[in-house]
Formats: sequence, C-alpha cells, structure tokens
Amino acid sequence: MTDANETTAPWRIYLYGAGSIAWRHGAAAERLGHDVELFAADPSIKARQAFLEKFPRATVYDDAEVMLASSAGQQRDIVVIAVPPCLHHAATLLAFQSNRHVLCEKPLATSELEMTQMLAASENSGRMLGECSFRYLGNGALDRARQLINTGAIGSVYHVRFINRQPRSRAGIEYQPSSRWFLEKDKSGGGVVFDWGVYDLTMLFDVLRPIAATVNHAWLATPKTGADPSSPVISVETHAGATLTLTLEDGTVVPFDWERASGFHGDPQVALNVDGTAGALTWEWVPTFDYKDEVDETQEGFRLVHYVDVGGKVEAREEKFTAFGWEDANQRPLLAFVDLIEGRDSVALSKNRLKFNFGVASAIYECVTEGKPVHIQLK
Repeated sequence: MTDANETTAPWRIYLYGAGSIAWRHGAAAERLGHDVELFAADPSIKARQAFLEKFPRATVYDDAEVMLASSAGQQRDIVVIAVPPCLHHAATLLAFQSNRHVLCEKPLATSELEMTQMLAASENSGRMLGECSFRYLGNGALDRARQLINTGAIGSVYHVRFINRQPRSRAGIEYQPSSRWFLEKDKSGGGVVFDWGVYDLTMLFDVLRPIAATVNHAWLATPKTGADPSSPVISVETHAGATLTLTLEDGTVVPFDWERASGFHGDPQVALNVDGTAGALTWEWVPTFDYKDEVDETQEGFRLVHYVDVGGKVEAREEKFTAFGWEDANQRPLLAFVDLIEGRDSVALSKNRLKFNFGVASAIYECVTEGKPVHIQLK
C-alpha cells in the first residue's frame, strides 16, 4: 500500500539523458507544480551545461547510476529515458531497480525480447512503464472519428489507408543532423518504422481499437541521395510499407495499407482514409505550429471530414477540433503518464496496448526478414 505521505510529496523527475528531447520533458516537469524536483544525467558536459542554462534549478550528474542512487525511490518519482534506443533496455532496468516509475522515449525497445524484459521489470518492481508514442493523442478529431465508426455513421469499415511520403525529412540528416545515431541500426533499432511508424500506428489504433493484426507483406528501402553522409553509413530504412489485416472489436476484418517515407525521390504525399459502406472519414492529427498559445487554437484546429452519400452525390461534412502544437505534444507524455499513475483518465497506453502496438511495428521488420506473414494478438 502506498504511504499517504508519498501521494502528497512533490514529483521528482529524473531525466536519463539531457539532450534536446529531455528539454521537452523538463518543460513538462515544470508544469507539475512549483515544488517539482528535476534531475538530469548525461556524460556530455556540453549537454549538462546547456540543460542547466534552460533549467537552472535542476540538479545534474555525469552518471545516471549515481543520480538514481542519490536517494531512495518514491511513489512520485519518474525516470524519463531520453537516450538513443540502443540504451533504452539497460536504462529502464536500472531505473526499475531504483524503485521508480519509468517513461521511455519511443521506440520502447529495439526487439521483442527487450520489451518483454522491460515489462517484466515493471511488474516485478510494482512500478509503471510508459512510452511516448502517444504524444499525438488527446486530439478531439480522433475521439470523433471513433464515435462515428462505432455508431455506424460510415457503415461497415472495409478499408483503411495511411500514406505519408516526405522526400527529404530524414532524422540525422535533414532533421536534427547532429544526431547521426538515427542512421545506424545498431543504435536506433530501425529507421522510419521506429521513428514515425510507431506514431502512425498508435494514432490509428486509438481510433480503430484493433484486437489483432497480421502483417501480410512488408518492404523497406533506403534510396540514395547526394546529401548522404560518408560516415556513418546509413543502415536504416527511409521508406517503408506494409499491407496488414486488422481485426476490430466487433470481429470485422479490415485490410490496412500503410506507407511512410522520410527519404525518397518524388513529391510529398499525405493520405489518411477510413472507408465504409455508408461513408468515409479522414482527419488531421499532426500539429502545424509550436505552442497553442501562439495561435487561435480553434481556427488552427484539427479538421475531420465525414463523407456521406446524399441523393447519389458525395457530401463532405467538416468539423474542427481544438488544436495543439508540436511543443504541446512533446510535453504530453510526462503529463499523461502522471495522470495514469494517479488513476485519472489518461491517453497514456495501457500495458497491453503498449505491447500490442510495439508488436505490430516490430512485425513489419520481422515480415521483411522472414518473408512470411506475422500475427499479433492483443492480450
């Protein structure tokens, strides 16, 4: 049983890594109350100094193990794993050994085995494990889409399509070029599937709520460009696709076509469609600005379009939902994870949904490697 004093103590946030994404979690931590305690560990003196300039009240360490051993773990302690994916597994196990909750950046792990061991460590410690692929949830358009589907407003769903093709937005080259580790599979775990695909799946699965998925066919590619670095050699995919079948809660089996590119030769293309026998849906889910305080959040809101047949013609019924910005989304994981820990409504993923979503992303890689379909079941 949790001690009453632990539920009124200030939150203590331990950042395992002090780079750019840790800054976003630090900003979120400051929203947990004036008495929040912030810690960060990073072997880079440059990273530590930059972090202290941004968060002067923080306590920094050059060794994460020393940071976690600086005091006994408490109920209101969260360790945020903000280092490259190759370090997520070891860092998470160490954090659970310190008796603290763990929020891990995406992708959660680099393999199914690592994920299983991380979940077991959570269970054994009695502390919660979260990961950050849900940062684009909390969008009213997603809730509305789910409602329209569940109430039969588009009839029976028979096809889902997601396409996002960006010709030059590769992490480690065009985006965040200082972080070359994105380009190395042994450090990042994978390319665009693990970088953006996990967001795509988490967002779509929040709407569709599948209970099973089969990756029937998948492919990966790394087109060459004149901007490719000589070192490191790119060992991850920058263009990927898969054909899946999803089993929904009512037993409906739906084909799902997914494609994502951060580097290919062609024009940008974006499409999101849920097709039904009596209508169809599309919606927006990615921010177009930084902070909602900078814009009219209703005017810049997320758009949902419900297509229906009226007298033999297609009618588009548009709705708008309150927007949030990139930085608002980047702060969501920590704030929602706190809600989950405290038993409030939260968009943070349950253990079973976290495991399922990661399993589907991993199955895309497995399908390519094995050359045969891979099935994933929600427990």
